[in-house]
Parts: sequence; C-alpha cells; structure tokens
Amino acid sequence: MILGGNLKKQAVYRLVLLLALLFLPQWALADSELPLLGENAAFNLQQEDALGSGLYHALKQQGYIVDDPLLSRYLQDIGESLLSTLDVRFRKYHFFLVKDTAVNAFAAPGGYIGVNIGLIAIAKNVDELASVMAHEIAHVRLKHSMQMIERAQKVNIASMISVLAAILISGQDAEVANAILFTGIAGGTQSMINYTRENEYEADREGIELLKKSDYNPRAAADFMRVLQSREQRGELASIEYLRTHPVSENRIAEISSRLQGIAEKASSPLYFQQYKDYLFYLYPQNSVHRTSRFAQALEQMRNGAYRKSEAVLRELLKYDPDSLWLNYALAQNLEFQQKIEQAKSVYRSTLLLYPDDLALNLKMGRLLLQQRRPRQALQLAQSVFRLYREDPAVYQLQVEIHSQLDDELSRQLAEANYHWYSGNREVAKQQFEALLRNETLDAASAAEIRQKIDSL
Repeated sequence: MILGGNLKKQAVYRLVLLLALLFLPQWALADSELPLLGENAAFNLQQEDALGSGLYHALKQQGYIVDDPLLSRYLQDIGESLLSTLDVRFRKYHFFLVKDTAVNAFAAPGGYIGVNIGLIAIAKNVDELASVMAHEIAHVRLKHSMQMIERAQKVNIASMISVLAAILISGQDAEVANAILFTGIAGGTQSMINYTRENEYEADREGIELLKKSDYNPRAAADFMRVLQSREQRGELASIEYLRTHPVSENRIAEISSRLQGIAEKASSPLYFQQYKDYLFYLYPQNSVHRTSRFAQALEQMRNGAYRKSEAVLRELLKYDPDSLWLNYALAQNLEFQQKIEQAKSVYRSTLLLYPDDLALNLKMGRLLLQQRRPRQALQLAQSVFRLYREDPAVYQLQVEIHSQLDDELSRQLAEANYHWYSGNREVAKQQFEALLRNETLDAASAAEIRQKIDSL
C-alpha cells in the first residue's frame, strides 16, 4: 500500500480516526459515567479498552496499521521500558505503527498509542522517539482523550451531518471530504479534535517524569520540540499533523527545558535505532529519507535481487555486531530468498537463542518447518510463544496453517475463529464459535472459553 503521504489517503486516514472517536463512544460508553482524571478510576477501563480497541481495528481494517511483528516489537519494547518505571499500572498499552508519512502520533483510550512512520523518519535517535511515546502515555494516564469524547457526546446534529457528508464525499474525492471535516464542523467540534493547551502542559510534565526514571535521555523531549518548531517556521506545518493536536510554543519548550535543569545526559546506543529505521524503510521504500548506512545498502541490494552481494555485506556486519536482531533477521531472509532453507533455519535458530520470545523469529521458524512438512515441530514452537502472544492474531494464523497440515479440522476451526476474534472481526468469530459449540467433540475448557467470549459481546 502507498503510504499516507498521498493527500487523498491522508484524508481518508484522518476520517477513519476522527469518525471512530465520534461514533464509537455511543456504544462503548453508553450507560456509564466518564471516569475522573488519573489512573485511579479502574472501574471504567473496560469501556476505555472497548473504545481504543474499536479505533485500532477500524484503522487496521482500512489498512493503516503496519502489521509486522518485528517492527511492532521494537515500539512495544520502548513503551514497556517507559511503563516499567510506574509504581502502579492498571491497563495494558498497545503501541503500533501507522502507514502514514505525515509527522504524527496519537493516544486513544485504553492505552492504544499510534506512531506514524513519518514521525520516526525525522527522529534523530531513540530518545526523541521515546520522548514522544512518553508524552502520549501521559495523555492516556491523564485521560485526556476521554475528556475529548465527553465533549463529543454534546456535538450538535448539524455537526454530525457535516461529518456524514464528509464520509459520503470521500468516496469520490477524499480531499474534499478532508476539507469539510476540518472546516465544516469547526464551529461545533473543533475543541474536540484539538487537545487544550492545559492538556499539553500536563502531558509534558507527566512525560518528562517518565523519561527521568527511564533509561532514555529526557533532554530529547526539548530537542524534538525544537525540531518540530523549526520545521513549522520553515512552512512545513501542512505535513506535520502532530502540530495540529500538539501545538509547540516557546513557552512550552521553555517549561520543558526548566524541568530538565540539573538532569544529567543519558547515553543510549544509536545503532539499533538506525537499524530499525533502515529495516522499516526497506519494507516501506516510498519514504523519501536518504539512507546511507551499510545495512541500508545491503537491504537495497536484497530488494533488487542482488542476494549474494547483500549476504556478503550482512555477514561482514555481523562480525562486528553478532547479536543484532536486525542483521540476523535480514540475513536469514536473504538465505530464504536464495532457497538456502537449512542455512536460514540455522540463523533463525541461533538468533532465537538470543531472543527466545521474539514473535517474528518464531513465526518465521514455524513457517520454515511447515515448508519442510514438519507440522508437529511447528506446533511445539507455536505453543511455546502462545503464553506471551495469546491475543495476537498472527499466532492463530500460524496455528491454522499447522492444523491444516495435521488434518486436525476441529483445531483448525478453533484457531481460525480466534484469529478473527483477535483481528477485531467479532461477528465472524461469533458465528464460527457458535458452530464450534455445536460440535460434540469440542473439549469442555475450549467450550467454556468460547462462551465467555460470546457473553462479552
């Protein structure tokens, strides 16, 4: 898919995002009081998660989510590292990449935090990326998006009609729909789609505290704000979506800087962040970032089919960095492309010794085993990571393939139903679950789990 730098696709993406926030609250928050600020209102977390999950799956179904476990793991690891500094934590957090070259990040209820590819492109180091993620975590913890949704409940009918018109027109011209969205409803809902200045200062304070306790350099927060401000002053505001909802000012930068006085610099390794970016833009080459590292060059050679040249460079790089997940993963892929399956398996296997819980590695290894008609070994591998990723649809997708090779139709159907459930296709999953309940050979534990899921709808 072409990235969201295309104006029409950016417009559709913004429509999906805002409309999910506008209309999902009607079912997700019905008959419940909105929570107070802070993490102490745990009784409303279920509604929050339903709303955030709905938004996430709406974006995913429209093709805006980067569905790659290796890239997702990196963001999740940064997020978990920041969250590990909290004394109390009530909710799960989900960090995900969005296929949009616009510079943006956003926080939805339930801890669903999206980061655009475009924002990662301009971040100079992992500390700047972590500073944005800390800020978005703060928005979630302070329930700023829930306040926005509370205002959305009071949107007048004329505003709703404007939004509906934007949807209809988007089928013909998404740019026109985008114009309606940001001008036609400005009078009624502009306050809903823009965080208040107070929200931003609160999130800055909370985010800085997270960074101070983390392994990341908190000074990067001010550095990244200056980067955004500089781009805004050069007339790049139109492409910096982040500034629509997170306006930067001299006062805001000054307050952030004052909170950093006396804080020592923290050094973090830039190597793996650069490798992450190189691999990201290998998968999404439409981004115009100029890439000059040797790893990026090896990936470019691999894309162009020069596998042997690429392999030679990757093996040389691994001499100096043998534990790199990115280098090993790329080498194993390269060997797969060359049909050197046993060598690829060897690289995946040795890398799994370093990163035994990595989902991308386990999925790759499982599919190689299936390719060699070894479904029982693949099943054993899938079961080993199931405990960590039992809500990830990719695990169930692999199980579908495994049980198909094993000719275990009941297990295949159960895995397929769970795949749809965790992909957000709840109605499809419900139909398949109900069919499974009519199967007399279904075990009692699976039946109980199915009924619990159906009852939660």
